[in-house]
Amino acid sequence: MEKLTIDDSKRFYKMLLLIAVPIIVQNFLSSSLNMVDNLMIGGLGETSIAAVGQANQLFFLFQLMTFGLNSGGAIFFAQFHGSGDYRSFKKYMGMTMVIGGIIATVFSVVALFFPEQVMGLYADDPVVLAQSVVYLRIVGFSYILSNLSFSMIFALRSTGQAFVPMVSSIVGLGLNTLLNYLLIHGNFGFPRLEVQGAATATLISRIIEFGILFYIVFIKKNMLNAKLVELLSFKKPNIQKFLLVAAPVLLNETLWSLGIIVYNYSYSKLGVSSFAAIQIQNTITQLFYVFSFGICNAAAIIIGNLIGKGEMALLRVYARKIIKLTFIIGLLTALALTMLKHPILSLYRLEETTRLTTFRLLTFISFIIPVRFLNVLFVVGLFRGGGDTRYSLFAETTSLWLVGVPMVTMAALYFKLPVETVFLMSFAEELVKLMICFPRYRSHKWIHRVVE
Repeated sequence: MEKLTIDDSKRFYKMLLLIAVPIIVQNFLSSSLNMVDNLMIGGLGETSIAAVGQANQLFFLFQLMTFGLNSGGAIFFAQFHGSGDYRSFKKYMGMTMVIGGIIATVFSVVALFFPEQVMGLYADDPVVLAQSVVYLRIVGFSYILSNLSFSMIFALRSTGQAFVPMVSSIVGLGLNTLLNYLLIHGNFGFPRLEVQGAATATLISRIIEFGILFYIVFIKKNMLNAKLVELLSFKKPNIQKFLLVAAPVLLNETLWSLGIIVYNYSYSKLGVSSFAAIQIQNTITQLFYVFSFGICNAAAIIIGNLIGKGEMALLRVYARKIIKLTFIIGLLTALALTMLKHPILSLYRLEETTRLTTFRLLTFISFIIPVRFLNVLFVVGLFRGGGDTRYSLFAETTSLWLVGVPMVTMAALYFKLPVETVFLMSFAEELVKLMICFPRYRSHKWIHRVVE
């Protein structure tokens, strides 16, 4: 069994920290400020929390499809960076932007012209429906810029420039929180716009975040700076090669996000209080997932860079080390959530039944966190980073659509069980996924070189 030398070990931690720390900081700030936003919206009542949560389901689907597309692109980005082929890098970055732009345009049309039809699938309460439509019609203008921002973020991270997206995210999220404070409740003489104010703040912050990324990548001198002709220089063979690797990732994220939307649809039918508890639980747990997201994204980039350089033996050693580190982080995260859930929940103005339900959901999820962290590492970090996108698709869709979705929908829609019980049943997905992923990791069949 290969072992790390002292120099290799130092190199490993340097690479990991250089990529992971900015991502962790970015995700932590994002989750923290999202929780602050959630608290501000919560001041309007549980109806507003439910409305914004339901409106964000469309962006959630779009975001994960865009994440899937750019995750597929990042496989090429990381390996091109490892091999030093920046001409091809820019070509594939442009391809990712164009394909993502088409997807974003479709979502914008749906959000702007058909919000009642989409939100009507969720909202039985007419007040919730009206507020969610108002929110969606405003944030729908941000989807195309969000797609371009995603592409630049993944490209920057793949070249070791994770600090840049961190800065743009800090500015954008900070502005979003400030504008929420001013516009939701009408502080300091600003108009009280409530849910409309939350949507306006989100739109403005995404415009500013895009502007910062565009300036750094395309205006200033950057290794990714490319003319429009370079970005659009891809040909049909490039598209075919890209889709062969990226299409399973895009399909993976699309099916996964649709599965989560089905979960949320099922939860929404259990009542406004239950759905509000689910949304608050999601917001809080995202705050504790930041270390996992940082490590997994860093793992994908490191794996891709090593494949590009042809250092396969070192790759296998690094993979083992990242798995151990991820499991330890999972245990520590579960402990932290257990200790902090009560003080965090005390910040929310909730009905006592909703508070108790949310507390129970947070208690339950702390037990599955280490398993969930390992699954994200296998699917997003190792398998995708190694170019094994088809197996990632198989693992995610099998566990979600053959196990998780049937159990949750039957429990919620047919048996109408309490939300806590339905939530617990969703954990079966994670256990099955781990049983599918671990043998694949041990086989080393997930390591593929996708660039020449």
